Amino acid sequence: MERREFLKATLGGVALLSVLSQIDTVQAKEEKLLRLKNRENPSMLEKKHVPAIVAPKQVKAGKWFEVEVKVGYMVTHPSKPNHWITKICLLCDGKKIAETVYPVGGVASSSAKFVIRLEKSATLEAIENCNLHGTWIGDPVKVEVI
Repeated sequence: MERREFLKATLGGVALLSVLSQIDTVQAKEEKLLRLKNRENPSMLEKKHVPAIVAPKQVKAGKWFEVEVKVGYMVTHPSKPNHWITKICLLCDGKKIAETVYPVGGVASSSAKFVIRLEKSATLEAIENCNLHGTWIGDPVKVEVI
């Protein structure tokens, strides 16, 4: 009986380690941000995956305004059952302030709109994750508060 308990515990531990190593791999993959390498000659992959922020250059302090993030700064990212955007995050001065998570299967558009307010001038950045091509970050956008 002791041998059976030992084998169960050993096999359970191996299964747990396997699952944990897969989680670590996914987290490490998401932490590596892909960027546009050459604005003058972007690859098709970059054209479809680099997120672009559409926001006003100036806003009034404390007033709500809209920020749109479009995935694919030159070519709209496809949204298909086997290739879609899993999430879009909006950063303000390096801190995540908003996030949209999309369902599996490409049933949603590859863009997001956020309504935010600022008390002081800030830099906005967008990060998106594609289920096939990894996590991409776009160019920062400065918004001046007046």
